[in-house]
Amino acid sequence: MADAILKETCSSIRRARHEKSSRERPPVSSTAATTAPRRPWIVSPAWDLFYLVLTPLLIVPTVLVAARQWLRPEDIYLAVISFASLGHHLPGFMRAYGDRELFSRFRWRFLLAPPLIFALALIFTPPDSVAHALNLPWRHLHGLELILLIWGTWHGLMQTYGFMRIYDLRRGENDRYVAKLDHALCLAIFAAGVVFSDTRMFGVAGAMWQCGLPIFGPDTLALLRWIVGGLSGLVIALYATHLVNRRLRGLPVNWVKLLLAASTGWFYWYCGRLSTNLLIGIAMFEIYHAVQYNAIVWIYNRRLLEKAGERFGPLGFLFRDRTTMLGIYLAAIAAYSSIRFVTAHAGDRMFSGDLDDARQWLIAAFVTSSILHFYYDGFIWKVSDRRTQDNLVDAPVPAFDRFVPSFIHAGKWATLLAVIAMLIGSERMYAAGGARQQAMLAALARLTPDVAEAKAIAVQLDGVQADERYAAGLAALQRGDAAAAVGPLEVAVKLDPKHFRAWLQLGDAFLALDQPAAAVEPYRRAVALGPEVVDARVALAEALLKSDQRAAAEQCLREGLARDSESPELNLTLAILLEQTGRTADAEPFRRRAVESGLGR
Repeated sequence: MADAILKETCSSIRRARHEKSSRERPPVSSTAATTAPRRPWIVSPAWDLFYLVLTPLLIVPTVLVAARQWLRPEDIYLAVISFASLGHHLPGFMRAYGDRELFSRFRWRFLLAPPLIFALALIFTPPDSVAHALNLPWRHLHGLELILLIWGTWHGLMQTYGFMRIYDLRRGENDRYVAKLDHALCLAIFAAGVVFSDTRMFGVAGAMWQCGLPIFGPDTLALLRWIVGGLSGLVIALYATHLVNRRLRGLPVNWVKLLLAASTGWFYWYCGRLSTNLLIGIAMFEIYHAVQYNAIVWIYNRRLLEKAGERFGPLGFLFRDRTTMLGIYLAAIAAYSSIRFVTAHAGDRMFSGDLDDARQWLIAAFVTSSILHFYYDGFIWKVSDRRTQDNLVDAPVPAFDRFVPSFIHAGKWATLLAVIAMLIGSERMYAAGGARQQAMLAALARLTPDVAEAKAIAVQLDGVQADERYAAGLAALQRGDAAAAVGPLEVAVKLDPKHFRAWLQLGDAFLALDQPAAAVEPYRRAVALGPEVVDARVALAEALLKSDQRAAAEQCLREGLARDSESPELNLTLAILLEQTGRTADAEPFRRRAVESGLGR
């Protein structure tokens, strides 16, 4: 009996020593896949597919039907930017300020970042009170828009990468080479999704050029697409080779991860290139991003609460396994979102710089929320951190934790501030002036000519140039030089086919050159654009008469009288035409009406 007790005691001591040794062993730098059976899904197949993987299959038809049946794109965009884009910031803030252990680790980041970023937002788009107090010579700078655009794209990329890594971890795999391949694949998906999307490149180029950065043309964009396309093809080839090697070695392929990458890649491409409306495309991908984020935060915090209990922090009650708590969680997100929704209007430009003081303060707060969201998510959700893995996988896996020293973190902030200072200086130095603005608009119209916004800019520019050409032609006519007027006026109507005055003056120029047949078409276009303008109809009738088209001239005048039977000019002109063709009796009522109006005799 004593021998048995002694044997059991020694065995317990050995187990305790082994457990202590295991706890003290440093993390493995990289590892091959473990073979222990694990659940591949974060929650369940249905939950993962609905909230994380195949969500776009529900988003696309829902948004498209709403856009076609009930809402304008601007209305959808406002609702999504409020309830999805801004709203999904709150769950991250709940984790940052509600998770006691996390807050203690990054206390100074969480305390110092909000006021510093809010001050930065105020500097870029200062309310009048701030601009006057700081004696700032500007009311709006565009550098922060460019930073948000680039950082937001990176943020979406890293969220997809994070989910891909989670699905590997759940299978017990944490290979460094595979992680690099996953990251490269995400880079290829999002880089190609931006570069090959005319709508996204229109936005990126516009943000860059408004900051004073060099203007480039379609040739540069074509070269960039070749480079990105080639590198993306190389990444896909490497990834395919890796998958083939796994099969040859008898290792399973993580089809859930690949389905997530394929779904995200297709959806990002669709939203940026295949979607017919820029606002609708942005809205759809923001919904996907927010649904994924809100769902994973809920699951993560529930599991953290199960392990930490009261040590979770003051917001732990929100993540209890109850339907009412889920309702409160969603209601809190909706309440946070509604601030943006009720203070904005469909079609508002967030960075217009021309809003009242109160709304400018709110915009600075919204920008602060976005930047804090991007910044915090860069370190509070690191899947390589074992403490993050503990609430996402069923059993621990070997990790390669990447500790970032404080001086490196400070160096990243210093780099960001240097970029911000450069953008401010660049815009102040190079982006000012009407000539730069005209060059930028012209370059945008050429860069992505099929984008609706680029077409609108082209029409605007053509209208400005058409007015300039019209003014030159009119000046030549006023000098009595009809021949010199024809060229500028023809250019004007080519640039702006709806320029009524240019068509009318072009007809006058041909008529002055004794070319009535050539004058007929310009006058017809003028009448089509301004059917109520009497001068245009009289001029067309004159050109038709001089071209021996009496019947057409009479019809033109009668159509005008059908619109305005009391017009003295139309009545007199028709009376003269009828008298010239020997129909004096028919002409009499028209001449009488003209005389009664004070014209003719």
